[in-house]
Amino acid sequence: MSFCNIPCAAALSVAALLCASAPASAVEMGGVDFAGSGFMTLGLGHMLGGTSGTVSDFKKPVFVSDYAQGGVYEGKGGVQWKPDSKVGVQGVATFPDRRFSVTGQLVSRGAREGAINLEWLYASFKVNDSFTLQAGRKRIPMFYYSDTQDIGVALPWTHLPPQLYGWEAVNYNGMNLAYRGQWSGWDANANLLAGYEAKDRSGYWKVYRGRNNRTDVRWDNIVGGDLTLTRDWFETRLVYLQSKVRQKNVSGSLDADPSSPTFGSYIDADTSFSSPAGKQQIYGVSFNVDYENVLVRSEFIRIAHNDVMGYTDRAQILGVGYRLGKWTPMVTVSNYRSQAEISAGADPDGQEAHRTESLTLRYDLTTSSAVKVQLDFQKDRSGPNYTVDGFNRFGNARLLTATYDVVF
Repeated sequence: MSFCNIPCAAALSVAALLCASAPASAVEMGGVDFAGSGFMTLGLGHMLGGTSGTVSDFKKPVFVSDYAQGGVYEGKGGVQWKPDSKVGVQGVATFPDRRFSVTGQLVSRGAREGAINLEWLYASFKVNDSFTLQAGRKRIPMFYYSDTQDIGVALPWTHLPPQLYGWEAVNYNGMNLAYRGQWSGWDANANLLAGYEAKDRSGYWKVYRGRNNRTDVRWDNIVGGDLTLTRDWFETRLVYLQSKVRQKNVSGSLDADPSSPTFGSYIDADTSFSSPAGKQQIYGVSFNVDYENVLVRSEFIRIAHNDVMGYTDRAQILGVGYRLGKWTPMVTVSNYRSQAEISAGADPDGQEAHRTESLTLRYDLTTSSAVKVQLDFQKDRSGPNYTVDGFNRFGNARLLTATYDVVF
């Protein structure tokens, strides 16, 4: 069973349970305490310029703001609102002995045409003051902002830097053991996990294979962990994950060859999941600073694949901001590069690579709401033989976005 999409009526029923009230006025029913909250981002974007033409069935210039959900700004046809807009609810039901609870989160996104996705649904059992055992559906802890990536108020940008925060799977179903404690003056949070993900109709592959593509993804045997250490104004985080990877291109990919009799159609569909499965190892590290008015965000990730997949991914971000009362200007640079593994027969001139430089201005309206404006300048640095659809690449793009973020 895939937990990624649930019928609207059922989702709204769960939403009513999760958000029985806001945390400030949590309710108790039959000895069970319910606390809920919500969040929303209204995002607007306009393409200012970049490479012209078409790629797959997108009009250039193209800027992918959310690979996992298929959030794409395209063309110069005016203001677009779908790629970054979303609304969600989340809540916790805590049972009488206070050691057992259930947490859930639902999100509806413009990039998904309003479909309601179940992002979290997991049970927690507090073993003692240091350890908590959890089971269910959660975020894969690949990144620093994995757990809060949908909550715009928690982010310094209008959208997360897509060079780093852009992969085919973001959730998993399984178990984890969470730890919280202190190590010689450092606040320590650690997590060990195991599970799997079954993602149908991957938004990530719609970006590369056409907006109507259906690719189903399986991440099997996910195991790994993360460790966060915090002291005063400094925080660092380490993560390691590994899994097997399979996919099935159910619909086939868009034929972008103008001379082909099947031009504009979806061809070469898969009849089964890829075999043998690919294998990946994910290494990540982040260093973050909140010192007086200075804000620094840095994160680095490397994803090594076996010869079946033929490439190694590397991505980095570095952002520096400065708080001036309610204002926070910030400059961010993000890079992505897919390195071809020549030993696996991959083309060394066919790798994907791009860089984005971003200027962001945030204004905090209240402690629970903010508005932001951001300029993104994306540069295509891919190899000379790289294409998205066999003939074209995304190219360069200049994007202006603005968001209103609130939690309620």
